[in-house]
Parts: sequence; C-alpha cells; structure tokens
Amino acid sequence: MALILQRLIARVALYSCLLACPGSLLAQRQYVGAKLCGGCHPDMALFIRGSVHENAALPSGPAKGQGGCEACHGPGSEHVKKPAKSNIISFEIEPPQVRFEACLACHAKTHPTLNFVRGDHAKGRVACDRCHALKGARSFHQMRAADDVMKGTQPELCYGCHGERRADFALPFHHPVENEMTRCSGCHQQHGNFNLRLIRTRGTEPMCVSCHEDKQGPFIYEHPVTRVGGCVACHQPHGSANSKMLRRPLVHLQCLECHANTPSFHNIAEPVYQNCTVCHVRIHGSHLSRLFFE
Repeated sequence: MALILQRLIARVALYSCLLACPGSLLAQRQYVGAKLCGGCHPDMALFIRGSVHENAALPSGPAKGQGGCEACHGPGSEHVKKPAKSNIISFEIEPPQVRFEACLACHAKTHPTLNFVRGDHAKGRVACDRCHALKGARSFHQMRAADDVMKGTQPELCYGCHGERRADFALPFHHPVENEMTRCSGCHQQHGNFNLRLIRTRGTEPMCVSCHEDKQGPFIYEHPVTRVGGCVACHQPHGSANSKMLRRPLVHLQCLECHANTPSFHNIAEPVYQNCTVCHVRIHGSHLSRLFFE
C-alpha cells in the first residue's frame, strides 16, 4: 500500500509540472500530433469528430497547435516509442488531482469552473469524471453538451457522496429535489466558490430569497434572526418531519428558543398562545409593526 501511495504522489507531481509549467520536462516529451494518435486509437478519433472537445484538438484550440489529443493527455513522444499507460496521462489510472487538473487546463479559465480548486470537491479530490463520465472515455470524446456525459440525474449523482441527504429529502416536508423541480445546484455551486458549503448567494442575500422573494425585504421592521442566523436558524433546508420545514414540531417551541421571556399575559400552557404566528403574522418582517402584527 505504501509503495502504491508513493507512486501516486510521484505521478501527481510529474503531471502537475507537465500541465502547469512546460520547461525541461516538456522538452524531453515532444508533441506528436493528433493524426499519429488516431492511428492507434481510431475509435476515439472517430468519436471526437463534431464534438465540443474537437476544438481542443484543432490548431486554434487550447493545445495551440501542440498535438490535439495531447492537450489533455500530455506530450506523446514517449508513449509512441513504448505504448503504455504509465508514460501518458491515462485517465483510467490517474489519481483524482491529475484528472481534474487536466480538465482545468482549459476549463479553469471560464465560469463556472473558475474557482473549482477553491471548492470542497477539489479539496476532497473529487475528479470531474466522478460525475461527468456516463460512458467513460467515449463520453468525453463524443460530447456534444454537458448532459451527454452526466452519469445520472443530479440527485443520484449527489447522493453518491452525500447519502445523508437522501434521507433528508425522504422526510414528509422537503424541497422537490427528487423530481428535479429544484436542484442541488440551485443552492450549491458544485464547481466551487468562496462560500461555506459552496452555497450560492445573490449579493449579500440568503440563497433562499432567490425563490422565496416575498421573504426578502428589506423591511422597516426586520426579524433580527434572519440577519444573524439566516433562514436555517428556524428551517431545515433539505427536509424536515415538521410543517414548513421547521426545526421544532410546534411553532411556539421554535419561537421560545429566542423569546424565552414572553410577556406575562402570554400563558404558554394555553393553546391560544401556542401558535405565535396567528397574531405575529409577518414573522419574516413587517413595514407597519415592530411586533410583526401586519
């Protein structure tokens, strides 16, 4: 196991240099051109015709005339002399970092993958083909659109690593993710950003208001918890056993987490005082009442 780990570390270091800084290593390994690659790999040469990745194999593409297929697989001179997976970037055997760095050689220049290396997926060594490889190498060579290479629906892909969320979305009250009326990527930027849990934001606003705009404000009288703790202070974002996806089964129990010192005439033992929102109807914010009556 230790020997395998050492070899993987060595390959990561080698291919990182090949992809990032040409220098002496590239001088030893020369580009041979896509035509020569197609001589041994005619199936892949056929698949790539008309695909979006064909541009990478053109002289004007990201390879800049340096060999087409080698834009992703690295210089092929040593591989031509002695065909083996060990002297070319072979995505079947490379560690995740080598695989996603090969993709980022082109894709890191544009949104949405611009910040991939800063995201949790890169830190967790999740390679692109973990989600984008429906038919392995063939998928990437004949790709016409992003959906062509997805391994499954978005929930299926996310549950592969985030199995606990499958249970959340099976609860009685949840966002409609299973039928993809909403999607994980609607709230999370899966390709990386600067926010905790890869949450998408709209300026400084909570993610939730992109759909729940009536809760957005600004209000003259704001509920402070929405600014301090955000929506998740009261609601479970993925799913809950409680109505309105609340964190507590009863409304007054949720409110009492912050409002323990209720007025003397509020006898919480009486049912009339156990549904706070009957009176405080504008609980997310109000323009007329600091007590959220209107």
